[in-house]
Amino acid sequence: MNIAILSRDSKLYSTQRLKETGEKRGHKVEIIDHMKCV
Repeated sequence: MNIAILSRDSKLYSTQRLKETGEKRGHKVEIIDHMKCV
């Protein structure tokens, strides 16, 4: 499954934990800064 996490800062602890947990379960996880979306 592809998962997108909307976050202003990819270095935040909670964002990193979500990414790490998703990847451990075999998902492709991408962090997107929603303020940079056009």
